[in-house]
Amino acid sequence: MKIQIYIAFIMLYSICSYSQDLTDIKSKKPFEYSGTIDLRGISYTAKGIDPRRNPYTFVITGAPVLSFYGFTVPVSFSYSPQGASFNQPFNQFGLSPKYKWITLHGGYRNVSFSPYTLAGHTLLGGGFELTPGKFSVGFMTGRLNKSTTIDTLSGYVRPESFSRYGTAIKLGYGTQEKMVNLSFLSAKDSEKGFKGNLDSTTVNQAANTVLGGDFKYILFNKLSIYGDGAISIYTKNIHSDLEIDLDSSRKGLKTLKNLFDLNATSEYFLAYSGGIGYVERLFSIRATYRKVEPNFQSMGAYFFQNDLQQITINPGLVLLQGKLRFNGSIGLQKDNLKNRKLAQTKRVISMANLNWDISTKFGLDANYTNFTMNSEPTVAMVDNKFLLAQTNENLSITPRFILSSAASTQIFILSYNGSRLKDLNEDTAEENDIFSSVAMLNYTLTLNPTSLSINAAVNYVNNTMSVGNISNQGISIGASKGFLKNKILLGSQNSYTRSQLINGDGTIMNFSVSGSYAPFKAHRFNLRASSMSNSTKRENMDPLKYSEFTAEIGYTFSF
Repeated sequence: MKIQIYIAFIMLYSICSYSQDLTDIKSKKPFEYSGTIDLRGISYTAKGIDPRRNPYTFVITGAPVLSFYGFTVPVSFSYSPQGASFNQPFNQFGLSPKYKWITLHGGYRNVSFSPYTLAGHTLLGGGFELTPGKFSVGFMTGRLNKSTTIDTLSGYVRPESFSRYGTAIKLGYGTQEKMVNLSFLSAKDSEKGFKGNLDSTTVNQAANTVLGGDFKYILFNKLSIYGDGAISIYTKNIHSDLEIDLDSSRKGLKTLKNLFDLNATSEYFLAYSGGIGYVERLFSIRATYRKVEPNFQSMGAYFFQNDLQQITINPGLVLLQGKLRFNGSIGLQKDNLKNRKLAQTKRVISMANLNWDISTKFGLDANYTNFTMNSEPTVAMVDNKFLLAQTNENLSITPRFILSSAASTQIFILSYNGSRLKDLNEDTAEENDIFSSVAMLNYTLTLNPTSLSINAAVNYVNNTMSVGNISNQGISIGASKGFLKNKILLGSQNSYTRSQLINGDGTIMNFSVSGSYAPFKAHRFNLRASSMSNSTKRENMDPLKYSEFTAEIGYTFSF
């Protein structure tokens, strides 16, 4: 029998960032542990189609959490007969101990100094952050990326790349209301660890230097002014022998050439944004401006939306003693800032959000968004059918009604969502227009003294396209009940959906029942059974009918 074992040992950082405060370490216990271990046996049968999983299988999973003087060590593992691969037991390991205003970083860390220099890129290395009083100092150095080559064992081909190392520095002064920061990043590709052929590889070693800064100033707790920006100098090939040509189009590199080692593959890019905001008790407004030049990039960040200029205004209102709240946004955006594309795209982005607590029982939420874009030819004539011009609108309205008492709670929620993609290009409008509407009514009844909960819902979905309509109508109903102070839990959830498709109609029925029993605090036994039946009529073909049944029995131990 093939066995798959997966153990992920992640201490303090793998996917999330974690910082340990050592100020009160004496009050922490030397060792603690908690978590769960779950065992499940699964039975599966299918009728009318080939089985999509094994008839019998089992899964053992665990999520213990260990703690050493407050340092949390989450561990997870899974054991099942579904494969023969083995993953490394250790993934990423890192620490960020903190004592008063001193924080140290080591291992795999995810630190941000600014949006343009070191901006959340995972770094294997070390550094520190110091915040004595109003001053702040940060330093990080290490490996940003590991080199990749062709895997000669598996034959798996990946794009070759060099290891990338970088150093980032941050200096700042101020408080939450008034502050200024400067940040710096220097990164370069290295041949260290590269196992490919340096003479034949087509990958060039690159280097990047970024200088950034940001500030914020709040006056009278009402008026705020803020901004940030950066200049990025990027050399695509540090080994190029071609001298930089300081012609009129690149005259900005004349000064930079005296400070950095540049060549003909070097370029510099600018990115900056700023805004001003005003807040009153019942009113607020904020205006922002952002510009990122084409091809702006930083080795300390994963992704930049570049080649854009954007202006945004965000108003807000609070009325009726806080019961009515409105927030809006409208923005103008365009690309092709240096006229290097065949067409320029202009966008209008607007949004409105309304929350109205009409009474203690009745409320209303509404949202509207509009995204309009239009492409226009610039340096060359372009056929209209290749130019994008469209509007994407979305409107959602959700009234809610709640009746609550000591004996019961009833919740009614009606929601409607309509979205429309309208092609404004006359050459392609007929085939690209799409309208979608979704309506749903949900009802939930909870009888508090008896731990009985009942839910029901009806829904309708319709999509109108040039090729025809696709719609679904469905109903669902379920219930759950607790016994013996919720030591025993029983439940059922069932649904019926009818579909009108372009090539035929279909129905889907789902039924499930579940139960659990917890004889003791740390132990719980679970049982679940579910079935699904699908029937589809197809034009010029025999109807497709099949059903599937799944049963699970499980045990969970909590410690």
